[in-house]
Amino acid sequence: MATGSITIGPDDLKDQNGNGNGLVNPYRARYATQSDALAIDHVVRESFGQTAPKSSAARDMKRKNTTYIVATRGVTENGEDEDETTNGTGGIARRLRSILSTSIGSFEPERSLSQVAGLVGLWTAVDQAHIVVIATRPTRRGRGIGELLLLATFAEALKIGASNATLEVRKSNWVARSLYRKYGFGEVGVRHRYYHDNAEDAIIMSTPSFLDLGYRRALRSRCLAYFAARGQTELQVDPMAYLALPE
Repeated sequence: MATGSITIGPDDLKDQNGNGNGLVNPYRARYATQSDALAIDHVVRESFGQTAPKSSAARDMKRKNTTYIVATRGVTENGEDEDETTNGTGGIARRLRSILSTSIGSFEPERSLSQVAGLVGLWTAVDQAHIVVIATRPTRRGRGIGELLLLATFAEALKIGASNATLEVRKSNWVARSLYRKYGFGEVGVRHRYYHDNAEDAIIMSTPSFLDLGYRRALRSRCLAYFAARGQTELQVDPMAYLALPE
């Protein structure tokens, strides 16, 4: 899998007067690797608790039609996560890293555990990009990471030629449902008693076709609004390259 990335934002999309806002998004999206697998599983458990999916990222990433993308933040000069050194959780993170380093003997998993702030797992079925899991660490919520992961999802779906994107979400998760609607997902069905922990229904949500010019225009506007608000952002694929509109 390609591991390259591209930075896109206001400086790349300046207006006619050459104006840009100079912001740089501290979070970026990249393809996950096997060294991220432990961190991905940790973030999923941290986000969903007892209701976390039982699957393993290390195993899932080996499947032909499955792709994981992680949202990460840089580290300080001494190798510690910038947020964790400023919000009081650095001690916990260091202990976790120490345990991993001792038991596994590799620095990569511990570095990944510190850096991974969120993730999205995509499964390509026929011509659809299905979001299997999407999660943000509880301590990092409210920082635009969920939207960043959605942008990464759309970029990947467009790159592989998917016709649209789909997902399931808990009926009670109004925050997530609101975010998905913001990016064009509509409610198209219900999976009754889908979640094993409390037999809650799952709402099936789907975007319109990516070939729909109206939706492409709306999605392009959402992307531009995100970059305007968050600044230059590094993504595994540039979604704007696939959202060009006819003259």
